[in-house]
Amino acid sequence: MKRLLTGILAGTLSLALLAGAVGAVSGANRQTELALADALTLQRTYADGDGAVKEQILAYTPGGDVEPVVVYGDTLYGRSTMDYLQAYMADKDFTVVGAVNAAFFDMSTGIPYGMVVTDGVLRTSGNVPTVGIEEDGSLVIGTPNLKVTMTYVGGDTEISYNKALTETNGFCLYSQDYDYVTKNSHKGYYLVLEADRIELTTDCTMEAKVVDIETDASKIDIPEDGFVVGLAMDTAYSSAMASVKKVKKGDTLTFTVTVDKAWKDVAYAVGGGELLVENGKALSDFTLDTADKEVARTALGLKTNGDVVVYTVDKGSGSDGLTLEALARRMQDLGCVTAVNLDGGGSTCLGVTQPGDTAFTTVNNPSDGKQRECANYIFFVRPTKTAGAATRLHLYPYDAAALPGGQIDFTAKATDRNYMAASVPTVTWTASGGFMDGSTFTAGSAGTATVKASGGGLNASASVLVVESPTSLEVYREDQDKALESLPLENGAEVDLTARALYLGTELAARDDSFTWELSPELGTVTEDGLLTAGEDSAKGTLTVSCGETSVSIPVEVKGNPFADTRNHWAKEYITALYFEGVLEGSKNSAGEMVYRPDDSMTRQEFICALIRWLDIDVSEYQSADMPFADKDQIASWAEGAMKAAYRLGYVTGSGSGGKLYVSPTDTITREEAMTILARTSNSESYTDALERFSDADTVSSWAVPALTAMVEQGVIDGVDGKLLPRGNVTRAQVAKMLYAME
Repeated sequence: MKRLLTGILAGTLSLALLAGAVGAVSGANRQTELALADALTLQRTYADGDGAVKEQILAYTPGGDVEPVVVYGDTLYGRSTMDYLQAYMADKDFTVVGAVNAAFFDMSTGIPYGMVVTDGVLRTSGNVPTVGIEEDGSLVIGTPNLKVTMTYVGGDTEISYNKALTETNGFCLYSQDYDYVTKNSHKGYYLVLEADRIELTTDCTMEAKVVDIETDASKIDIPEDGFVVGLAMDTAYSSAMASVKKVKKGDTLTFTVTVDKAWKDVAYAVGGGELLVENGKALSDFTLDTADKEVARTALGLKTNGDVVVYTVDKGSGSDGLTLEALARRMQDLGCVTAVNLDGGGSTCLGVTQPGDTAFTTVNNPSDGKQRECANYIFFVRPTKTAGAATRLHLYPYDAAALPGGQIDFTAKATDRNYMAASVPTVTWTASGGFMDGSTFTAGSAGTATVKASGGGLNASASVLVVESPTSLEVYREDQDKALESLPLENGAEVDLTARALYLGTELAARDDSFTWELSPELGTVTEDGLLTAGEDSAKGTLTVSCGETSVSIPVEVKGNPFADTRNHWAKEYITALYFEGVLEGSKNSAGEMVYRPDDSMTRQEFICALIRWLDIDVSEYQSADMPFADKDQIASWAEGAMKAAYRLGYVTGSGSGGKLYVSPTDTITREEAMTILARTSNSESYTDALERFSDADTVSSWAVPALTAMVEQGVIDGVDGKLLPRGNVTRAQVAKMLYAME
């Protein structure tokens, strides 16, 4: 039952409890601040006023010890998580100190809508409000007015650069920055070019000779040292097609790239969305389809002195999100004279490398429940160096809070003068407002306590906020990690419960006796530490948990097992619990009894529906998703919403055959397929030897090994008589156990 808090973030601390309005953030506020580098600071705010808002800000001063860059990987086509690209940069000997998602992009291709420049090279075209980064690390926001013009036998025409080919976008010029092949869904007419340069900039001219012509092709190779020009065969520009067909092998084409003067020398650039703030004034007239919805948001703004504000706000996990108009006001209130909206919703993600750590950490709570694969990111990086002698200590956690008597485990870490993780000296611990037992702090009475660490001539301190009453309480099953909104139970069932106290978005360290448990007598009994035993009679009532002046009440219903065919089944507990939670569904048999059919197999679409219900995903947010599967018409109407959500979230990817992608919705799902999909929901992969204890480990498909390894390690899947049976069918009972174990 006890919640012993351990370190979350390390570094210096600034805490503020504020009352009153602060732009879009109003009511009672808790703010924390962490120096990530000399020029980069992480600020976090939780406000609970008219609506709860949880925001994260990277405050950057140009010209300091970190450099902003735009990162997308090796090619524009495709998408990557922030963690993947952080590892990509680590392989190039850069430490990613802070990071945020950037461009709006096509979900099916990953191609960003706006312009991208990296290392001074133009990677793709586009004219939208854009963030530009100069060589000295200063930033500019505006529309670059980029033009790529092709001169050929038919005249001059403005073309796109490294965009997906469509019937209406005219000509497209491709380099290997796009990918190694064109990968277009529309068949095209292509000119293969040999050029006098291999890269374009925002201000250049290139001559290229036509060395080959391919017609009616979907995918052609893009030469490593050349380019390709494409035009859709079914283009809306028939005159353009007639002109391009006049071009012959050996002809020379000229390409000219121009941009507004302020953008000629940018080292990096990435397109965004609409301007939020212009000339110091928050704007209010937006066209984005989610403009009036409170969702997760990402934005970037500039102050008068050139300082940069990188902003994210969460949706979910106790945060209501913001509308675009509220976001604009918030960026203005943060001092921005110019600000641009970046991709939000499930794409919103902010991460940091904490001082003294080598691991990269996601700071916000992505609304998809995990990092979404996005087109590109703005990273704040520095070269990775061998650490020198420690010059700073940092304490974990830096933003702790507790109830009186609550215990917190502290950890000391160290950095050298360049903020590289260094060896930690032996430290001694002291505290005021509580007491230390080694590195464990026990909170005293309400107020602000201080924990100090000293060693090797270095000192550090962290404040601990101690409060009598939390601002909110949550109740959990001990074996699950999802707060209860209701608690349906089978007669006689026993469930171990735990409570979580929060103060303005921060979990409070607590003791078992910090909480008082009360249960309506007709429901059964509950002990002082949260062990609830349901009665034998059907009843409805309430479980109330109190702490200080705060309490939360959970509706409880005790009833019989709903399924005639699970009463003596080994999976009865899992099936019943998930049925009561609305995750699993049953049906009527010929006798009119409700049955679950626990030993029947599950189809892929049935599994996806159960998974999406278990994840509590609102499928209405994904109705516009266009699935690329050739057999999508086989998806049942009752499963279509869940399948679209699973596709957009990356849980279902399909398999290729004959150049087409299939999802096989009515096929029975195998154990390794189910495990792989489950692993994707939590980004779980492992490369240990955990599968070797199973006699049939060598029969696991290579693509499923990392997922199955992770699921075995997490106890989500067990063997059957020492075998994994990876390609065997999953029973409905096994699905119940898997989902229950995942919680």
